[in-house]
Amino acid sequence: MGVFIQLIDSVEEKKLYGYSLFSTSLALLFLGIYILLKKEWSTHSGTKFPIVGIESPGYIGILKARLSFVANGYKIVRNAYYKYPGKNFVVTTYSYDKVVLTHDQVKELSNAPDDTISISHAAVETMMGDYTGLDQFVGTTFVEDVVRIKLTQNLGSMNEAMLEEARFALNTELPECTTDEWRSVEVFATIIRIVARMSARAFVGFPLCRNEDWLTITMVFTGHVFMTHSKLACVPKPIRPIYSYVRNLVKDIAEDKRKAESLLAPVIRKRLEEESLAKKNGTVFQKPNDMLQWLSDRVDQKHKTTKGLSELQLVLSLAAIHTTSISFLNAIFDLLAHPECIQPIREEMEAIISANNGVLDRVALRKMKKTDSFFKESMRGKIGLFSFNRKVLKSVTLSDGTYLPKGTLITAPTSMFSSDPDFVEDPETFDGFRWYKKSLEAEGNNNYWATTSSNDLAFGHGKHACPGRFFATERMKTILIFILLQYDIKYPEGESRPENIDHGEFSYPDTTKQLLFKKLPGPKKYSFF
Repeated sequence: MGVFIQLIDSVEEKKLYGYSLFSTSLALLFLGIYILLKKEWSTHSGTKFPIVGIESPGYIGILKARLSFVANGYKIVRNAYYKYPGKNFVVTTYSYDKVVLTHDQVKELSNAPDDTISISHAAVETMMGDYTGLDQFVGTTFVEDVVRIKLTQNLGSMNEAMLEEARFALNTELPECTTDEWRSVEVFATIIRIVARMSARAFVGFPLCRNEDWLTITMVFTGHVFMTHSKLACVPKPIRPIYSYVRNLVKDIAEDKRKAESLLAPVIRKRLEEESLAKKNGTVFQKPNDMLQWLSDRVDQKHKTTKGLSELQLVLSLAAIHTTSISFLNAIFDLLAHPECIQPIREEMEAIISANNGVLDRVALRKMKKTDSFFKESMRGKIGLFSFNRKVLKSVTLSDGTYLPKGTLITAPTSMFSSDPDFVEDPETFDGFRWYKKSLEAEGNNNYWATTSSNDLAFGHGKHACPGRFFATERMKTILIFILLQYDIKYPEGESRPENIDHGEFSYPDTTKQLLFKKLPGPKKYSFF
């Protein structure tokens, strides 16, 4: 322990000479290797499942497998999925191992007790919660409860605010588009700002949702968390604490939290004071209709502080902004790659809105089945390798005899399910209206975009299916309506849909791509524009 303290103090005060630093670091390295070999040699001893992706024995083989997974994760999982059909296998990812579940096991575990199978503990472990600060809310359900109940229930009452923010966002982010010429647009930068603005309107309300500093923090926080995760993922667990300290890896995250609290504190204090005053005077406090207020009402006293509430807002941003923006970018790329779908979607939008007296509300959005189908098809197979990530908190034996020991990380191969002919007909073909046609064939429509199942895990499944999926899907539909009914879009001359970039278990569209926008001629068709 003295070596660790001495190293920390010396680095902090910058008094170590070159030789001393080298020798101390070397001693630390050997100590780390010793602990590493002692603690992590039997990484897979807890299960008897086949291990995929490892080509050589020992811990060095595991390290090589983890590096290989970054470049070849999709291929490794796909090969294993068809090599062991209907069976479990273990895949070694960046810095942890996951047991890959079968379709039937996902169905069985989808509503398992939280004290046995935990989504929050899995997120904290895989996202380096000890360092990124995501561990402080583990075991709580503040965000999930408020999003699932209050946000979903209030989507109708928030509709006008969402339309107002969408109008403001499009006018702000695409101000120079005209009917005369095509304009090159950095499409992802535009989309993420539109999504961030609409999310902020729902999360913290007006006028903070228009504050550029607040928007910036909510957009960059996710990047800082993933950057910290990426840097720590390749470092053995026993060495992470000292490595994180010496490299000061969490400084950006800490600064984001500090800035978020400084911006949100005046709003929170004002609301808490008004609530307290109303209670004292026996009057009714007129509560704002946003996530900040709902969280303030829901959290325990420990977290009902400017620090706790502002950090919960960052957790919301982490969950909402980038995932929605990336999904929307994929849909735009797919739409331009399949231009035959654009006009039918436009016609559906116009017909439904016109039949609804020119009003764009939740009723109209739910009737747009072609739009819904296209988004669902676009998400199929593009959200990454895995979903349904959980940690086993108590050893459990499943109905098929499978034993999952305490501490095991489990996951479902989402991309494999979404491209498996047993679940999706002709899965290699992109069919934008696949789910629309299925809805016409079926008496009961189970093919809505936000509907989940044990083999359709884009939004997870079971009691912990994405609680914000209705908010996300309606936001994306609204943004697409604002774009398609006011602009023409196309790829630059000679260009086509860029391939998605696979990185380990994640898949991303090309966020550097530029598209061409041009205003549609004629007056605005609807007053909400």
